[in-house]
Amino acid sequence: MSVFGEPPPRRAYRRPDPLEWAARHPARVFLLAWIGVALVLAVWGLFSSYYTVAADEEAVILRFGRYFTTAGPGFHGRLPFGIDKVYKGRVKTVHREEFGFRTIRAGVKSEYDYRSPRVQAEANMLTGDLNLAMVNWEVRYRIRDLRKYFFEVRNPVETLRDISQAVMRTEVGDRSVDEVLTQDRTAIADAVSEKMQARLDRLRCGIQIVKVNLKGVVPPDPVREAFNQVEEAKQEKDRIINEAKGLRNEKVPAARGAAEKSIKEAEGYLIGRVNRAKGEAAAFLAVLEEYEKAPEVTRRRLYLEALEEILPKVGGITLLDGGDGGILKLLDLGRREGR
Repeated sequence: MSVFGEPPPRRAYRRPDPLEWAARHPARVFLLAWIGVALVLAVWGLFSSYYTVAADEEAVILRFGRYFTTAGPGFHGRLPFGIDKVYKGRVKTVHREEFGFRTIRAGVKSEYDYRSPRVQAEANMLTGDLNLAMVNWEVRYRIRDLRKYFFEVRNPVETLRDISQAVMRTEVGDRSVDEVLTQDRTAIADAVSEKMQARLDRLRCGIQIVKVNLKGVVPPDPVREAFNQVEEAKQEKDRIINEAKGLRNEKVPAARGAAEKSIKEAEGYLIGRVNRAKGEAAAFLAVLEEYEKAPEVTRRRLYLEALEEILPKVGGITLLDGGDGGILKLLDLGRREGR
């Protein structure tokens, strides 16, 4: 301290150099390095020793590069540091692949792409009668075996797309354009689904086909108007035929009913006439039998019965006696008007 009590001058502070410090303390540097590596390994091992599988997923586990097991939904442990590798897949979801069109925006008013070159190439197909048809379809599928799906085929989705196009072109090529556009759409979809499943199973893709939907089958743009006119003419023809069939179904049963009624009436009349004739014949035979027993009595009875039947129908009766003359007896003086 100076005479006047002033503090001694302060020495300038110099920040220590890390390299100089490391050179002076190599053991400490080595220890810190090992501690850092241990912490990194501990954190890595902690976060790589478990995994979770969602409710609609399954996970395939590879241990040292080989298949080990398949795990379901939930929280699972595994060997850390990449010894166990996990591959997840959504096995409960129905996936969809589109052909001949692409969905641009889904919603209440969905938007689709039908014009891009790749889409046009997928949709353009040759029918059995050498006509062109634009076929748009979709394939809905599930992952049935996750192990096969990941490890048996290099790219299962592209394999599915190639198989679908090959099978669809074969089915369309076996039919005429009219069958493809109108009649056999359901049969084509069912056949494509069945044959696709057979080929995918043969390749061990682990895919299950849920449904093949033909979204639309139309003629190419240059001939679409002419085709529509032909279809309208066919519909008009079918309408006229259906109307004629309806009229026939209305008239023919009525005519058959009238004919059946006439036949029944004639049969009834025939039966009535036959029965009456049989009755009259039986009555005549009965009278004849009585007549043969007592001819005079029977003759008189028949004569009186005939008079009983005829006389009520006669208006006025005049009895003439040949033994009496004059004309007064011929006048009906007792008759009154209205009697």
